[in-house]
Amino acid sequence: MLGSLGLARQSLDKIPRFQHSMEIVGGKLCVFGGKSTSTGVSLSDFLLDYRCVDVTKSINQASPQWKRQSSASRFAMPPLAQQSSVYDRDNHIIVPYGGQTPDTFSKANHLAVFCTKFEAWGASNIVDNDPRRYLHTAVLQVASGDMIIFGGASDATTNHQDNGRWLNVNRMVLDQPRHGIHAASRGIGNERKIAVGTIITDNGDDTPAAINKIVQHSSVLLNDTQMVVLGGNVYDSVANKAVNLLFDSVHIYDVDRMK
Repeated sequence: MLGSLGLARQSLDKIPRFQHSMEIVGGKLCVFGGKSTSTGVSLSDFLLDYRCVDVTKSINQASPQWKRQSSASRFAMPPLAQQSSVYDRDNHIIVPYGGQTPDTFSKANHLAVFCTKFEAWGASNIVDNDPRRYLHTAVLQVASGDMIIFGGASDATTNHQDNGRWLNVNRMVLDQPRHGIHAASRGIGNERKIAVGTIITDNGDDTPAAINKIVQHSSVLLNDTQMVVLGGNVYDSVANKAVNLLFDSVHIYDVDRMK
């Protein structure tokens, strides 16, 4: 049965939170980022905390025991909202991607990562050279250690416009050895020394028209190969407007067929 955890009933959690990320880490549901207002862009509107609740135990729905991780909050944490995130358990890191910052939608330069082993944020050697995106999805392929990024818009003004939406699927390398080994297993032998942070764009089959330039969708990765895409909206270039997709079909993308 789908129930409510009663998040707003605890005194520390009466501030609204949305446009955040969450991951399951060691039996805990951990939430970070997001904002307390829908339109604010100042630093004070961003929620600079990382808090978790233990989901291996019975949860008191009236007062769930959220614990704020002080070492991972406030000044150590990058202000983010509308970002995606993936959790690489092999390397003990959560990697947020894209989203909004107090500096609007500028490039991220070095991505901040969260080390789950030490419960601390830090700068990484992952450089993102693409314009920042939001309203997208990202999933982690465990075998390759790659983050598969799909859809979204490139800045705050292009959500409902055709020219600012992302088209093809991107693969970002997060773990050089794993990426090289997995690429070799797929018959691609020239990627063993590809640099961390490299973005590989799928230049093979075109994205199906039904999900071309999609935003506000959801994605999960099944069996480490099949990315399932649901919902969202696309841009109708004929009608010159954004169109919400009917929730009546599933779109599947084989991430290992990326060319």
